[in-house]
Amino acid sequence: MRYWIVFLTFVIAAIGSPSGASATDIPAFELHAGQDPASVAPFIRYTKDIPDFEGLRPADMLGAPLERIDGSTIHFGPPGVKTALVLKLRNAGPAQGSWILTTGRGSLKFFRLYEAEGDRFRLLVDGTDPASARQNLGTYQAFSSELVLDPGQEKLILIEFLSENSTYMPLRINTYGTFFKERRANISMVSGVVIGAFILLLLNFLFFSITGHREFLWLAVAEAFFALNTVHSEGYITIFFLYDKPLVGVAVEDFFKCGFAGAMAQFCRVFVKTPVNFPKRDVALKALIVASLVVMLLQPGLSLYPPGLRFALHAGGWLVAIAVALFLPFIGFAAMKQLGYQLWPLFVGWASLALFIIYAAIASMGFFTWLPINWHLSGPVGLFEAVMVTLALGLNLKKIQRDKLAADFNYARSLSERLEISERAARLAEEKAFALATVNSQNALLHASGHDSKQVILALNSAVDVLKRSENPARGNGELIGMLQSSATYLNEIVSTTMSGANIVGSDSGFVALSSFKGQSLVEPLTMMFRTPFARKNLTLETEGADDIIIVSDKPLLMRALANLLSNSYKYSDAGGATISLARAGDQAVITIADTGRGMPAEVAASLNASDIARLRADESSEGTGSGFQSAKRLIESLSGTLEILSSTPTGTTVRVTLPCAFDHVTPCPSEALQAALPGWQIFDFDQRETFEAALAAAPLPADRIVALTYDDTTVTRGRLSEMVGMMMIKPLCRELIGHPLLRRESEQI
Repeated sequence: MRYWIVFLTFVIAAIGSPSGASATDIPAFELHAGQDPASVAPFIRYTKDIPDFEGLRPADMLGAPLERIDGSTIHFGPPGVKTALVLKLRNAGPAQGSWILTTGRGSLKFFRLYEAEGDRFRLLVDGTDPASARQNLGTYQAFSSELVLDPGQEKLILIEFLSENSTYMPLRINTYGTFFKERRANISMVSGVVIGAFILLLLNFLFFSITGHREFLWLAVAEAFFALNTVHSEGYITIFFLYDKPLVGVAVEDFFKCGFAGAMAQFCRVFVKTPVNFPKRDVALKALIVASLVVMLLQPGLSLYPPGLRFALHAGGWLVAIAVALFLPFIGFAAMKQLGYQLWPLFVGWASLALFIIYAAIASMGFFTWLPINWHLSGPVGLFEAVMVTLALGLNLKKIQRDKLAADFNYARSLSERLEISERAARLAEEKAFALATVNSQNALLHASGHDSKQVILALNSAVDVLKRSENPARGNGELIGMLQSSATYLNEIVSTTMSGANIVGSDSGFVALSSFKGQSLVEPLTMMFRTPFARKNLTLETEGADDIIIVSDKPLLMRALANLLSNSYKYSDAGGATISLARAGDQAVITIADTGRGMPAEVAASLNASDIARLRADESSEGTGSGFQSAKRLIESLSGTLEILSSTPTGTTVRVTLPCAFDHVTPCPSEALQAALPGWQIFDFDQRETFEAALAAAPLPADRIVALTYDDTTVTRGRLSEMVGMMMIKPLCRELIGHPLLRRESEQI
């Protein structure tokens, strides 16, 4: 990481070197025994104009044009050029003192430190000699030299060096105690950073083995490279192993930093899922990963390459590492915005490293001399980045776990609801079976009533036949014969309607047989059918209202619906009885059924009045399935009527049926007039079978747009025609049929 900052430094420094001024006189840097002096930067003079320092004398150096450094940052411009600096020291104290002069650098391509003795320089530290460099670095962990000065004594120090990375040199003079205290603090800091990085590495490997998430593996690899790079950047690998192999040190440096950059970029791809969430940014990350791998693979042969290729490879490594470091914060911010704010540590960690690199590069340039810089902070900053990224992983796992718990809760609730629905379905199935049993019982009652009526009709017809065959049929028996025949005809009509209604109960085909009939013929059969069961419970069944109303509708379906309502009144009434009222309001017939039953709660009545209610129950303990009311409502609505509960109290319930097309009389009408008034329909006479079948086969309209005319309103005929046409009309026909909503609405749609 330290070298990333160095690269930015020498790139910016290439724009221009620090300004300086010629100096013919070098000021002395005053020292006092037992005290740490201030910064030496103002007292340093340097030059890059002398190509060879072999045989150089102090007088030659002092007489050369030297430049000085402005500010506290000791930087000598772009790397790659040999630099010589001189520093004059004086012990200004009353006692002898000893100090350590340290360069803060442990990896330089060329380094020599001299001390002036008379008219020549004596070599103190030779970085080009492996044995000398190893001994010096092993003792001080950076190129350093001891200084011992008597009171008033002066020394002239000369340093010549060449660096391929950076000419930044944090030259310092410290007392022994301060120097070794700082070295121990640095060792402790590096150890803490490395130990912290390896702990995070082990934790991420552990999480990877538990969860199988590959992002933990890539973060562990990145942290391993970071730990190794921290040790190397502090000079320990160079000091103890590569002190005489500068090119190998550069190769190791580039390998570690590119490995860290590539692993962190791959971690970003896996964790943030950039191929899916940020496909354009993912292309850039792939390119950076490939570039880092290329740089890493070329490092083993670094000593075999020409200088130009080595420089390009080294610069390429810096560019890859810095590009990754500066690019990742943008992805972290986008991920935080799009994937959730639990990823804020990801952005903070990556941004901290990027900001440190930018800040350190600017500060090390010396353009702002008041900006402090400490190379050793690169380790803690990198560790902070690793901790933040690991924290982001933890927070993301927490969110995943929280979402999983929420999903499990929703799934459990869904299972509970499904179980409840299943239990409710089973209960509804039982209720349906009970309802069907009730309907079948009612059908049996209707059929029994019909068969009993047929026996009466048979007796009446037999009596009529006996009277007609008597010797004097006209002697006072004509009126009796007419009355008996009229009674037989009336009863036969009731039986036909009653048994037809019983057979079509529960039909969902929507097939309707329209006819005109008197209200009396609708109410009286119901009264006859239910009066006996009502009487058995000591209940009364009364009728009231107008009897001369003529209704255009389907009488069997309507009777079935009213029978269901009367059945409910019979079932839930323990005293009193029920009343059927028939009245006409304009062109509508209003049938009201009022009983003295137990009633129902208001919310249940409101729900039954709603159009989408499926069943009747006040609560799970209430009896009743709601099938009778719902069946009646469905039948009446299929006839374009309405069924409504007007009131329901513990003292009784009142329901109202409203039907269209009610008149005081009707006008006969031929089928041709009906056809002309209903262009959206085709009307054929079913009683003329051959003509009907031929017309049906040649009809241009679909079957559901055809009306069959017939006198036969029996169950057999109704069932047969329901498979052939869309509607029946029972003769005799009347003009009022034209106005029925079922015919008019369909015709208007055409």
